[in-house]
Amino acid sequence: SGAAVAPIITAVDRGLAENASGKAKLVQSFMTSMKSFVTRPVSFVASPQFFWIWLVYGSTYFAANACQTVCDRQKRDVAIPKLMSTFVVNTTTCIAKDRAFAKMFGTKAAAPIPPLSYGIWLGRDILSMGVFFTLPPIAGKKIAEVTGNERSGYYVAQFFCPLVFQTFLTPIHLLGYDVYNNPTNTIGQRVQFLQKDYWKNVGMRCVRQAPPWSIGTIGNVELRKYFTGKFTGSA
Repeated sequence: SGAAVAPIITAVDRGLAENASGKAKLVQSFMTSMKSFVTRPVSFVASPQFFWIWLVYGSTYFAANACQTVCDRQKRDVAIPKLMSTFVVNTTTCIAKDRAFAKMFGTKAAAPIPPLSYGIWLGRDILSMGVFFTLPPIAGKKIAEVTGNERSGYYVAQFFCPLVFQTFLTPIHLLGYDVYNNPTNTIGQRVQFLQKDYWKNVGMRCVRQAPPWSIGTIGNVELRKYFTGKFTGSA
């Protein structure tokens, strides 16, 4: 569920936002959030940042499951409907979350988010939903030719696609924050910003993406199959 993956994602997203604004170092911010989760779990779960993460992933999983169920009953190909439904839900909630995080964890007084930041995050989400939901089943069929099993092929694709593609999705994500935090930066300064801590940021984004998209999506698919089978009497 969204709540299960929210703690670590909350810590990573806060770390990325604070590191982008210069408010705190990436690892320092991440460890501070995880310490808060362990020592003050009720306060952590009641925080605005946790709510935003829970909203993003809980609603996205719900959209994916609902779309899969409808398409299965109508015997329709699910690829495009699932891409569109998860894109609309995830993009709407994720951009709202990024807007809130930029204001909560920036170093300047809260200001309106530039349209360019919204456009950058929109592009990130279009690519992300394709990588997270549409690509793995397609790639899984090719991988199955090697593994000999379509299910294992899907598992490999679903686990690695969200992580491998962070090499270019991470800079897109951070660019939106830089446009907000430093609206007058030149192209050269933006490139310099993205190069700073590049692999550290990509690594942290991989830590962030693994729970909801590599592991969580597989778990979500299996749980959906299990409960669908229970309700329909086919399991």
